[in-house]
Order: sequence, then structure tokens, then C-alpha cells
Amino acid sequence: MNRFPSTVAGLDDILRGGLFEGGVYILEGPPGVGKTTLANQMAYNHASAGHKTLYVTMLAESHARMVQHMSHQTFFRKAAVNAFVFYVSGYRELENEGLKGVLSLLRSELARSGATLLVVDGLVVSAQGIDEGVRQFVHELQSLVTAMSCTCLVLTTGRGNALSAEQTMVDGIFSFEDQLFKGRAERLVQVRKFRGSEVVRGQHSFCITNEGLQFFPRLESMPLLHGELADAGSVPLGIHEIDAALGGRGVWEGSNSLVTGESGSGKTLMGYRFAAASTPEAPGLLLIAAPETKAGACHLAGRFDIGLERASQCGGLRIETLGQSDESLDEMGHKILRLVDEARARRLVLDSVAALADTRAFQDRGYRFLGRLLMELRRRAVTALFTLDPAEISLASGTPLAPGLAALFDNVLVLEAPRDVGASRQLAVRKMRGRHGEATVIPLRG
Repeated sequence: MNRFPSTVAGLDDILRGGLFEGGVYILEGPPGVGKTTLANQMAYNHASAGHKTLYVTMLAESHARMVQHMSHQTFFRKAAVNAFVFYVSGYRELENEGLKGVLSLLRSELARSGATLLVVDGLVVSAQGIDEGVRQFVHELQSLVTAMSCTCLVLTTGRGNALSAEQTMVDGIFSFEDQLFKGRAERLVQVRKFRGSEVVRGQHSFCITNEGLQFFPRLESMPLLHGELADAGSVPLGIHEIDAALGGRGVWEGSNSLVTGESGSGKTLMGYRFAAASTPEAPGLLLIAAPETKAGACHLAGRFDIGLERASQCGGLRIETLGQSDESLDEMGHKILRLVDEARARRLVLDSVAALADTRAFQDRGYRFLGRLLMELRRRAVTALFTLDPAEISLASGTPLAPGLAALFDNVLVLEAPRDVGASRQLAVRKMRGRHGEATVIPLRG
């Protein structure tokens, strides 16, 4: 069986290669969740490769209005309309002749257009006693697309279990939904059924932008790639007292460090110093979470003579924001790895883990997600430093997860703010990869 790639970012990863040619796939979910946008996105991507799509809508909405809505998407190409993407209404046939009339329309239009992708949008069957007719419709639809070497998407709200009887006859079922978290809506998809190959099971988040839909497979469920690098050297942390106490070598290259402490203990500045040591030869990536901004981070660093802006201007450091919009946990995870790859970063600072914790999925999947993220960074030989305020992460995630998260990291450093006037900060090295012995306490200046 030949694959039919969707060419939609992330979706073919979930499907381990795409749909199958000649298959019938149901996309079900409430109005506004993105089914129509996804189908049009696939149609125009298909057109870019020189292939044709027949888009048949059962809705009363005019094609001109649908095209008008799609025209704001970057995938839309006006020249493809009626040349590679053919819009046809089946509303009248459904009203006057029922599903048999729709099948006759599909048969004639597929023969005329030569389309290899068929979209049936808005199939809603709610009349009593219609189950047998629906089963017959899907059966004949499968026979039709197989004979025409055509792949078919059926878009439906799935209300009233109208399609439940015949769902076992199709090649795949994709369920789309919205879930609320702290007043924010997160879009999710689940592949409930897929014939022909394994898929990445469970729920996956996706977003809709001007570029269409983008899917984010659960990070910990993606295939494992081998090739983790052995220790190759050391990387200074950029603070003289700490590097000196660690024998002048800092941390192992490719290791990941967790810097914890209360608000005001100096975690952010420590991260900035580590990031500012980036060079064009060994680039770095600094990810800052809300409410901080790039300008604010550079201003704060400058007050302490930390050259964040200088490192950025010379091309050694890339500064990006994380979690400052309604990004899901997996969206942020894939974003981090994409930015690391784009920047070819050798060091990474995430300030702070709370950006990941303030998501719907973190409470249930935070440990596995973070463990996989660190594994991917280690495989890329990225030396990473994450900051964490236990009180902040507990507030963001709704659960006191901070103590357990430390076990995932190679190195654990605890910063303590001065308790008395005139006292200095101190840093406790609770865990250090490749180092044995009791915890080390290092007094810090300032």
C-alpha cells in the first residue's frame, strides 16, 4: 500500500508516514476546531505537487465564502481554484435525493476532475432509522475511491452518534476537540483508529495559525534516536567562585543542570552569565518566560555587567521567548528543539521551568516530558541550564512537583539568598555528574 502524505507539519509524524492511498478517513469534532482548515490545507498542499482535489460540501455555505475565509491562509493559492482544487456543492442532492444522490454526484465529479483527494465536508445525518443508509453510503464510498485511486476525508461533527454504526468500516478516525485550562482553550487530536500501520497513540496538541494547522506529537512518545555522545570535555558556568570550587572545569559538556532557589536568590543572573559566554564558534540559546522580555533581560543583565546584548549582537547568542502565548506543553517542547537545531546551539538556558509547568498536560506528564526533553538535548551535546523556583512551579502546575524533578538532571545547584544584612549568597552543589562526595557549599559575592 502506498502512503498519502498529508504534508501538514507534525501530522505525518503522528501517523508514522501519512495516510494510505484509497483510504476513507473520518475527521470528527465540534464546529470551529479546524477540520475544514485542515482539509483545505491538505488540498492546496496537494495542488502544489500538481495533484487535484475534489472538495464537496454538504453545507448551505457558499463556496465563495469558504474560499474567502481560506484566502488569508498562506497555503491558499487563488490560481489553484478550479484548476487543481474543485469546489462542488452536494447540498441540493442531499436534500432532494438523499445519500444516493450524493454518491452519484461524487462519482460523476471524480470522473470529470481526475482528483486523487476527495473531501466530503459537513456530512451530518440525524434522521431516525438512517443507520442502514449511512452504512451503505460509506460502503459504496469506499468502493468508489478504491476504484478511482482516490483518498477520501469525511468531515463531520459526529453529533448524535450518527456515524457510530459505520465507523468500524472506515480506514481511520481522527477525533478533534477543545479542552479548557485556566480559561485557555487547547486543541487536541486523537487517532482513534488507523488501518495499515502503527501510529503515535493518545492525544496530541495542535494549533491553527495563518499557515494552517500544525501538530505537536507528544514528545515522550516520539521514536527514540540513538547516538548520545560521550563526555567530551567541560564547560565553565561563568561564575569564578563556582568554577573554582568545581576544580576550574565547570560542568560536563552535554550535561544538564537545574538551578533552584527562592525568588531573588540569583537564579536568573546565573543563567544570564552562562548564556552570555556564548560565542559564534559555540553558539547559545536563551529562552525567557513571561513576563520577562528580550529588552528587559538585556537591561537587567547590563546592570550587573553581564554581556547578554553583546553576545547577541556578535551572533553568539539567540534570545527567544517561551510560553508567552497560549502554547501547549508539546508545542513548547518541539519549539525548544527546533530553536536549538536552528541556532546549532552548544549551550541552552531556560528561565524558567515554570513556563512548561503552566500548561494543561504538565501535571500528568511533566516528568516524562522533561525527561525526554533532556535526553534530546543530551543527544545533541547541548549543555543546558534550567532555573526553577519551587513556589512558582507549584503555583503554575497546581502540584508540588519541584523536589522530584531534580532527579532528572545531571547537576543540581541550590542558590540561597542572604538571610541577614551583610550576609552573602551561597550555592549548594547537591548533585554533580562525574563528581563523588558530599554536597559542596560555595559562598558567593554580591
